[in-house]
Formats: sequence, structure tokens, C-alpha cells
Amino acid sequence: MATRIFDIDAPAPLVTGSLRDRSLALIGPRADALLFWGAPLAAFLLVQLWLRGADLLGMPAVEHHAVAALFAGVSVLTFAHLIAVVPRAYGNREVFAAHRTRLVIVPIVLVGALLASPTLLLLASVVAVAWDVHHSAMQNFGFSRLYDMKAGNPPSMLRATDLRLNWALYVGPLAAGAALTIHLHYFAKLDGTALAALTGVPGVFGAHAAGVRDAAIVAYLAVLGWAGVDYARAMRNGYRLPAHKAATLVTTGAVSILAWGCSPPVVALAVVNIYHAVQYFALVWLKEGQRMRGQGRGGATLWRAALLFGGGCALFGVAYAAAVNVNPRWLLAPFIACSLLHFWYDGFVWSVRKRQV
Repeated sequence: MATRIFDIDAPAPLVTGSLRDRSLALIGPRADALLFWGAPLAAFLLVQLWLRGADLLGMPAVEHHAVAALFAGVSVLTFAHLIAVVPRAYGNREVFAAHRTRLVIVPIVLVGALLASPTLLLLASVVAVAWDVHHSAMQNFGFSRLYDMKAGNPPSMLRATDLRLNWALYVGPLAAGAALTIHLHYFAKLDGTALAALTGVPGVFGAHAAGVRDAAIVAYLAVLGWAGVDYARAMRNGYRLPAHKAATLVTTGAVSILAWGCSPPVVALAVVNIYHAVQYFALVWLKEGQRMRGQGRGGATLWRAALLFGGGCALFGVAYAAAVNVNPRWLLAPFIACSLLHFWYDGFVWSVRKRQV
């Protein structure tokens, strides 16, 4: 008679699926590893290799130009991705029909208001900096939810937990590091306006820097612990953590610590802006590339459509960078409006719960 040595069922794995499983990827195993869940790590390595390579040149003038070229390129890339939402918001008939009023009326009103009020324009530029932080955290949240959807998990399961978790993974290290001062510095723009009292915000945070750092670390750890409890409860009820989502959370969280917590702020900004823009371009092309290419024999070729999309975004990025350097109000207002609209649009033109992605 056969005897069972172990009479206890093996525990279910914490992570299910494989990063090599094409059916669980958004594009494919290799493309996702470079453009989506692995993009934060790829961007961090790229920036570090570029900077180390510049150091090895041994010629201060050449090194300076190499570093300047990197950050100039990152600036254009960052500005360029802001306009990439247009094919989704205005070229997708389903999305445009669902949000027609806000997509038509709000841009006109916003640009007009920023042109009419110098104070409002300055306030908008400050809001854009803060909103960009939240927006970046929410993009990470969006990818984790997309991988849940691909794995067949209910679209609302752990949604609130993932909101808190992705916000903490991105914002926690930023708030605990030196980059917080860089972000708060933008309040100085309000000097001489009716909102001049807000220029004291950087000083208040600076005077309590140690306390802010400690509070950020405590909040970070608390949210991670809370998420762990929520995930454990969900797993007992049948939830399985997809490998791609786990990879997204791990790479985003690790690179956020390495960038915001351990790197100079300007380097951290370069890293996060590179991977954020790359992820966004890849997602837009994934969902709207065929529509931009056109249907049937009269449609554009794949490379032509990609060139028009990428080239148009690049021209916008160069124009935005030029407007920031020249800084006339009449020229800057439409670009600042575009930043705000990009952040706002992304809150409703990409919906996992509505199965629009």
C-alpha cells in the first residue's frame, strides 16, 4: 500500500504566470520588458551609463556637452509626450463621443483664461508641477491594473489598494529625498502676485526637512504594510498576483528609491521622465497605432504613421522647450494649458474598468 509522505497541500504561489507568457503581456514578453514593466530599470541604467561614459571621456568640455545633451533630450521627450494623448482623445471616435463637451470646451476656456490672467498662468505652472507628480504615480497604477485585466482579475479588485500603493511607491521616496525641494521651488514664481503668501511654502518645508523626511518614510512603510494585508486577504479569496504586475511594482518601487532617494534631483528627473514618456508613447501606439495608420488600401504604411506620430510629438516638444526658454506669456500659455489638459485627459480617456484599454 502506497504511503503519502506529505499529506499537506503545497501553498499556492504568491505570483502566478510567467513574464515569458505572451497572453499576459500587453505587447509581448520582450517589448513589455523594455517598454512597460521594465522601462523604469532600463531608463535608470541608460542614464547611469550615459553619465559614467561622460566621466570616462576625461575632457571637461566634452563631458559638459554630453551631459547637457542628455538633459536637453530628456526635456524635449518629456514635453513631446504631452501631445501624444491627442490621437487617443480626438482620434478615437468612441472616446471623443463619450467626452465631446469637455474635450472641446475646456481647452478653449483654459487657454483663454491663461492668456487673460498672468497670475492664473503662474499658478497653472505651479499646479502643473504638483499634478505631474500625481499623474506619474497614476500611470504606474494604470499599468498594474492593465496587467490585472490581462490576467482575468476583476477590474475593481484591490483597486483602492493599488491607488495607495502606487502613489506611495512613487511619491514616498520623492518626499523623503532632496527632490522635494526642487518641486517646491516653483512656488517662488508666485512672488508679486495675489498668491505671494504661498512663496513661503518651500521655507516651511525646508525648516522641517528632517520631520518631513521621517513622516514620508513612516507613511511609505505604513502603506506598504497595509497593501500587504490587503493582498494577503485577497489571495485567500482567490486573487492571484500576475507576474507582470509584480514586476511593475518591484521595478517602479526600486527605481523610485534609487532615483529620488539616492540620486541628485536632476538625475532622478531624467530617469523618471524617460521611462514615463517611453511607457506613454508605447501605450498610445499600442492602442491607437492601427487607427493612426488607417484602414484599408488607402491607409498609411506602418513606418509612415509612426514617423508622423513621433515626428509631430517631437516638433511639439522642441516648440515647448523653446517657449519655456523664451517665456513670453502669449506663447507659453497654450503649452502650460496642454500640460494640464494632458494630466486631466489621462484621468478619463484610459479606463480599465470600462474596458477601453
